[in-house]
Amino acid sequence: MSTQLLQQIWEAQDTAYDLMSEYDSLPHHYGGVVLYQAEAYIVNLVGQHPGITVTQLAEILNKTTSACSQIVRKLRAKGFVEQIRNPDNNRLYNLELTQTGTEVFRAHISFNQECQVKTFELLKDFTDEELMVHLRVQRKLNEAYQDDVKRSKEQVDRP
Repeated sequence: MSTQLLQQIWEAQDTAYDLMSEYDSLPHHYGGVVLYQAEAYIVNLVGQHPGITVTQLAEILNKTTSACSQIVRKLRAKGFVEQIRNPDNNRLYNLELTQTGTEVFRAHISFNQECQVKTFELLKDFTDEELMVHLRVQRKLNEAYQDDVKRSKEQVDRP
């Protein structure tokens, strides 16, 4: 195994991370509505899981409840999400999309499908075997990233 080749893979992963970070930080247009990616993620999750709570969003997104609450507050102000008191537990609020929120949700799904089509088109010249090798490599890289996250969290938790 060539150290030089492994270094090139490392650099390609760094580039991919930088591009994904830049993409996530940019505002996106969904059917004439501009949202940041964090907002779009929450609209998408509420659309997929009507009645979800802020706490459940936080668990899925691996973010704090406070961070998710702030984004939900912005989405409520924009008229995309509404909070409905849970009839079985007055302390809980379930999230639902408004009509406008549903339109944004559908536009987000459509945009993601367009992105997939373009990406799949770029990858069409690879054989199934080549793609399977890439998938195996990516899964191993993900294991390394998970270990990095775990070790970093352990260092933060130490006094």
